[in-house]
Amino acid sequence: MLAALLAALLALRLTQLQVGESGRLAAQAELSRVHRLPLEAERGIIYDRHGRQLVTNQPAWALSLVPAALPLDARARQRELAEVAAAAGIPEAVLAATLAAATDSYTPAPIRGRIDDRQAQALRERLPGWTGVSLDFKPVRTYVDPLVFGHVLGYTAPLDGQDYAQLRASGYRADETMGKAGVEAGLESVLRGADGWSDVEYDASGQVVKTVAAQPSQPGQSVYLSLDAGLQTATVQYLQEGLKELGKQAGAAMVVDPSTGEVLAMASAPSLDTNLFTGGISQADYSRLLADPAKPLYDRALNGLYAPGSTFKMITAAAALQEGKISPSTTLGCPAAISYGGWTYANWAGYDMGPMNVTRAIALSCDTFFYRVADMVGDTTLASYAKAFGYGAAPRFQIPGASAGVAPDSNWLADNCQAPQGDAGEPPAPSCRWNPGETLTMGIGQSYLLTTPLIQSMYIAALANGGTLYNPNLVHQVRDGNGGLVSTGAPSVVRQVPVSPDAMATVREGMRLCLADPHGTGYQFRLAGWPATGGCKTGTAQYGGSGLDLPTHAWFTFFTPFDNPEIAMVVMVEGGGEGDQAAEPIALKIAQYYLAHRAEIRS
Repeated sequence: MLAALLAALLALRLTQLQVGESGRLAAQAELSRVHRLPLEAERGIIYDRHGRQLVTNQPAWALSLVPAALPLDARARQRELAEVAAAAGIPEAVLAATLAAATDSYTPAPIRGRIDDRQAQALRERLPGWTGVSLDFKPVRTYVDPLVFGHVLGYTAPLDGQDYAQLRASGYRADETMGKAGVEAGLESVLRGADGWSDVEYDASGQVVKTVAAQPSQPGQSVYLSLDAGLQTATVQYLQEGLKELGKQAGAAMVVDPSTGEVLAMASAPSLDTNLFTGGISQADYSRLLADPAKPLYDRALNGLYAPGSTFKMITAAAALQEGKISPSTTLGCPAAISYGGWTYANWAGYDMGPMNVTRAIALSCDTFFYRVADMVGDTTLASYAKAFGYGAAPRFQIPGASAGVAPDSNWLADNCQAPQGDAGEPPAPSCRWNPGETLTMGIGQSYLLTTPLIQSMYIAALANGGTLYNPNLVHQVRDGNGGLVSTGAPSVVRQVPVSPDAMATVREGMRLCLADPHGTGYQFRLAGWPATGGCKTGTAQYGGSGLDLPTHAWFTFFTPFDNPEIAMVVMVEGGGEGDQAAEPIALKIAQYYLAHRAEIRS
């Protein structure tokens, strides 16, 4: 009788297991199987040219949850999720959305990152009561001095839905981070490395029992930028101090090596704290950045489009000399104004500066001289020389998104006109016709002409080195995880500008006189007792419409020494006024820093 009763109870229990609890047991059995987990590669480190570390991969705790390990019972499941959300300090709805977006229920879904040791200890005490929840170290990208290097380095951030849809086929995971701006974005494939994998066996509670097999990850390569950290810091400091003294907020500065195209310093103001982005920027912080009228998200060195003003006059001179419209000895007057087509075109000086040749016209920045020369050259030819020096084409650069600038002429205006057009065969609308006066103002860097500080730096470098236009380069070296050299940043030549050595020498002489002549516009350098040779050109570029008394951007361009230039420099102050008064003092301080630290920078 007892045996029959025991047999009946055993049969009943077997029925319960097979029918009533089949779902739970099946889930436990499935969870106990082996699953492949990704092993995230450590992102490559970024250094300056001398090995000063600019970013770190800071270890931090991260909380994750295996969706398949959650209780099957709905109430128990909801209770655990509520406890986890409360302990992690995140809304339950956010946690639910994270789990719903998980593509693999056996891969740990990230719940919260950047957890400090105190928070991790509190969470660790709760782990035994939860199924499938774990705490692990996950590196967080941190920028050592983001307000100095922010726009150059950029930042990493978690993939959004669109990123993941585009990159999933390339092996990216939904919980991964990627470079979103600056060098981090431009060198993503170099810095990212290759993920590994680990085949692990879980128990029924979602805990790892053992590792069956594994392939280690390969860390990303280390990048040594061409920047010198000290010069970069000084450039940012002097730019910001100069802006503050002027009561301005925005500007940019570039220092490059004219013999290679390497960028030694690259600053855009206002600066940007890129550490705000690394774990996913808050909506409040992002809204604040977007609402800031100074536009700190905007990289002015790379993307700021400005009329170059008188810093363009060397191109006008080079075109006229090369085309035989003038010679080095051609003398023209420099009156206070000239009349052309019924319009008056004024010089910056309200008096007659007397007759002068092209070198003196560059040094003294005579507008009326260059109006006449530009008219001799013509708009199409002038635009072709602007393009030869880099205008109108985005530089190939390791930071993506560089602006191209504009090298305009009558054809460009017809192609880009926004006014309503007539029927086919009819002449263009009046606003789409190139007024001959546009050629005159283009000769002094106005009209529709636009450039960026990056384009200007390569243009001035080409003048400094005698005519080789380089692509800008930010990479000095790339090394593997063991420190082995992978590659070096070899110079990349765009072209030799179509200007003869004699014509180039004449233009460079004008820049030398800008610095050395008692009446040259580089007087801030002379007053400071600048001890070296070099060449310069100031620029004061109107913007905001047409007419008199318009606001102006301030430019200063410079290279030194004169015979074997080591640096070429561009400083731009947005809305700064006169180039010699606003941009030149900033450039002087940067140049003085370079001279004082030349040995360590060039080592």
